Amino acid sequence: MTGDRRFRFGVLASAARDGKTWRQQAIDAEAFGYRCLCVPDHLGQEWAPLVALTIAACATSGISLGTLMLAADLRLPSVLFKELATLAQIAPGRLEVGLGAGWLATDYRRAGLPMAPAAERIARLDEAVTILKKLWQDRSVTFHGTYYTVHEAVGQPIPPPGQVRWVLGGGGRRMLAVAAAQADVISLGARLSNSGKGSEFGQSAMLCRFDERVSWIRADAGDRFDDIEFSVLVHACAITDDRDRYASRVLTRMFGLSGDDALASPLTLVGSVDEICDKLLRLRDRLGISYWVVNAAQMRPFADVVARLDGG
Repeated sequence: MTGDRRFRFGVLASAARDGKTWRQQAIDAEAFGYRCLCVPDHLGQEWAPLVALTIAACATSGISLGTLMLAADLRLPSVLFKELATLAQIAPGRLEVGLGAGWLATDYRRAGLPMAPAAERIARLDEAVTILKKLWQDRSVTFHGTYYTVHEAVGQPIPPPGQVRWVLGGGGRRMLAVAAAQADVISLGARLSNSGKGSEFGQSAMLCRFDERVSWIRADAGDRFDDIEFSVLVHACAITDDRDRYASRVLTRMFGLSGDDALASPLTLVGSVDEICDKLLRLRDRLGISYWVVNAAQMRPFADVVARLDGG
């Protein structure tokens, strides 16, 4: 990971009015220069992520297709592999497999699953990622772990040639240690409670806390550090000529921070196109973050930033 890694940008989209609208959204994201269409994974109104990405794959030609993030507890690794490997047949070389430990309590209640403590969920995720990566590389896998045991799991359909990116991330030390060992892309975020933005969220969104997270990853990744791409899912994005007014009206309430601290956070991209581009360049120099994902609602206005910086 270096400060001169080229920029790329993604869109996070969770649903659409109908299939035609979803396909057009994917086509538009590609046309605007975004490099990845990402989908979340929750048991609310969101569309099923792998089905939605399959539809997007058939409507587009080159944009990457990402999950941000699949909750590992909702799917057995060997079963998930088959779904991902099938999608890879349709979109070879275009997958970004984002995997998470699961954090939202309502998802567990709706699935009828117990929600284990965070340390256990993260350890289980680590095993799930290990199995998935082995299946991606090998035709047969036997694995005996604390949480998963598989006997002669079959790595078929055989994924086509081409890179798959493994994406993990979070805001806590334990989760980022797993990401440092396993991920090609690390998504840096703030700390969330199991019900959403808890009392720690605002303080953990401050710029200095991202400095801390990068230092953890540097220590844990060792020789892998320079190969890791850093990304951020932007929580607040607005193209405006009066960022201070936006900060006082919106960001201070959203983050519980001063306007200046909220504007400095990597989780916010607010201001004119010039101001946002300057901030992205500064954060790439300081933290190495080069991959930015914005919500689909901001896809069109933010396209001016994409046009300015993508690939540069």
